[in-house]
Amino acid sequence: MATTILVFMVSLMTICGISYGVVYKVGDSDGWTSTPTIDYKDWASTKTFYVGDVIVFEYKKEDDNVVEVRHHEYRTCNTTSAVVTYSSGKDSITFKMPGHYYYTSGFPGRCQVGQKVNFRVLAGQSPNTPSPPLSGLQPSPSSCPCSKSDASSSVYYSSFGPWALYVLGLWGLGYAAPPLRVEEIVSSDEVML
Repeated sequence: MATTILVFMVSLMTICGISYGVVYKVGDSDGWTSTPTIDYKDWASTKTFYVGDVIVFEYKKEDDNVVEVRHHEYRTCNTTSAVVTYSSGKDSITFKMPGHYYYTSGFPGRCQVGQKVNFRVLAGQSPNTPSPPLSGLQPSPSSCPCSKSDASSSVYYSSFGPWALYVLGLWGLGYAAPPLRVEEIVSSDEVML
C-alpha cells in the first residue's frame, strides 16, 4: 500500500512540476499596449522561456486584447484565423509544450505598429525557477499571477504546488499521520498496564 501511494505521489509531483515555472509580465512595466516604450520582439529575445513558464498580458480590456496566431499570420499581421483570443485584461498563459508561440493585438493597426511578440519555448525546466522556500507557502500564478514581485523585475515565482504535494505525500506515507484517537490507543495490543 505504501509503495502504491509513493509511486502515485512521485508521479503527481512530476506531472505538476512541469507547470512550475517562472512568470513573466509581457512588456514589463509597460504591459501590453500599442504605445510601449520597449520593442516586444527585443523584450522577448532577452529571455529564455521553458515549458511550465507563464506569460502574463496586462492591458485595459476595453481597449485591447491578445490573439494567438500561427507564424504566417504573425508575419502578415492577419488575425482573422486566430488560434485563441484572450480579452480579460490580465491573461496568464502557461507554456505546455516546447515550440514557437506567436501573439498580437486583434485591434486594427496595432500589429503593424509593433504590438506583437513571439516566444521560443524550450523543453525542460527553467534554471531560473527557484526551489520552494522552506518557510511559508506562496500562491500559485493561476490564483495570483503577479503577487510576488520585485520592483525592478517582471519575473514572479510560484511554489505552492510542489510543497502541497510534498506534504500530501508525507501524509500518505504515514510520516505526518493524523493523531490516533483514544479508542485506538486503548485497543492496541502493545498497551501495557
